[in-house]
Amino acid sequence: NKVEALRGMAKESRTVGVQGTERLQPMAAYVSQLSARELVVISRAFAHFLGIANAAEAHQRCRRLKLDLLRESTDVNTSNIPTPIGALHATKRDSTAGVLSQLLYSPESNHKKTTKDEIYKSLTTQTVELVLTAHPTQVNRRTLLEKHGRVQAILNDADEARVSSTHYQRQILDDALRREIASIWQTDEVSRVKPSPQSEAERGTLVIETVLWEVLPQFLRKLDATMKWSLGEDYGLPLTASPFKFASWMGGDRDGNPNVTPNVTREVCLTNRVKAAELLESDVRELMASISGDPPRGMESDSSAVAYRRIRERVGKEARAPYRSYLNPVAQKLGKTAEWAKQELKRVQKRSADGVAADQESHKFGDVLTADEVYLSKDELMDELMTVHQSLCETGNEVVANGRLADVIRKVSAFGLTLVPLDVRQESDRHAEALDCITKYLGLGSFLQWDEGARVNWITQQLQSKRPLIRTGDWNKPENAELFTPTAIDTLETFSM
Repeated sequence: NKVEALRGMAKESRTVGVQGTERLQPMAAYVSQLSARELVVISRAFAHFLGIANAAEAHQRCRRLKLDLLRESTDVNTSNIPTPIGALHATKRDSTAGVLSQLLYSPESNHKKTTKDEIYKSLTTQTVELVLTAHPTQVNRRTLLEKHGRVQAILNDADEARVSSTHYQRQILDDALRREIASIWQTDEVSRVKPSPQSEAERGTLVIETVLWEVLPQFLRKLDATMKWSLGEDYGLPLTASPFKFASWMGGDRDGNPNVTPNVTREVCLTNRVKAAELLESDVRELMASISGDPPRGMESDSSAVAYRRIRERVGKEARAPYRSYLNPVAQKLGKTAEWAKQELKRVQKRSADGVAADQESHKFGDVLTADEVYLSKDELMDELMTVHQSLCETGNEVVANGRLADVIRKVSAFGLTLVPLDVRQESDRHAEALDCITKYLGLGSFLQWDEGARVNWITQQLQSKRPLIRTGDWNKPENAELFTPTAIDTLETFSM
């Protein structure tokens, strides 16, 4: 087997003691004798082998971290440091809990005089924004992501099977793992069609849909527990705090990519809105199934039960499952939001195909939908969910309020209704050209010929003015065709989104 022969040579090269590129010479000589077809097979084999090996190594790392967490929470505590709860690592200096432990209890940090309030303020006000910038060649196909996810799930099941399982159960897991690996080998890992900016963005945001959508609230739950452990029960993470947010360049980055047009960016934004609304609708319907209780009658007369009275006012005093009845219109509105975004997406795609600018089309909000029927602001959705959370707390159901509902609230806080905002990167020369066309259109001369002081003064005046500098779409009117260049029109279309 040529794959195994080459793998054996690679392993041997690391043990012979030869340094530099000389140890690679036997492998280079071996590979030089192979045909192009054989090289393709070997390259695929090693690519899949390394992918599966990475999955196994990641799983092993997670398994060791779990064991470390278990030891932390069970070892005898001989210091004045509170016993770790096993949510995040307290003994690792580069972990969240480890940093908190050092700041609060390490003798080395005494001179810094960091108080609990200062730490709490930092954790609840700072935000780290992670920007997705993956090149299309670095984005795995959805089918491979799903297969690798199943491999991880099988490895997790195998860990549990080590503790208590029969030989048959272990055999079932072995067979399932073999099937997944065989299926991975038979799957084409390369997209055979050149990706468009839209498909690149869709595949790039798969990591949010398949991983971050559930992992982020899980981590924030652990962070909340760790803050309470290290700082005190009154120092939990607020539900609306957003320590992490995400953004993307894909579909917005114009730096050297002429294929990213204003309509392309509109399509990507609307596609993200569709996906966010669908994910949130699914979560809300799951909440409807889990929050099915009926608080004691008469609670609406309690002056402190403000949120509960608000819910009863909407669903009526006789509703047996008030929270389910309250959340049903929320789920329906999210469904309509997804439908509205799909309608808008079709319009933009039609404009792109017809070569029509956004402002040149007679525009309705929706075929059958009005602005009141959809969510356009995440604050509106957040208010609905927080009302349910507050009402559950008012009626003595804090344990329910801080379950799945808290996770959904944190998702809305982090991802909003747009899933990820797009960072629009564009060369400043294009902006200067657009401003030059505007000043000529207004009869003020050439912006590009002004000195730096004149430019700054004029821009400052316009930013302070409440009057619009130019009406949307003036750059597309036939009588202005000589004043606005194609580059300026493209730039102004981008900013008019």
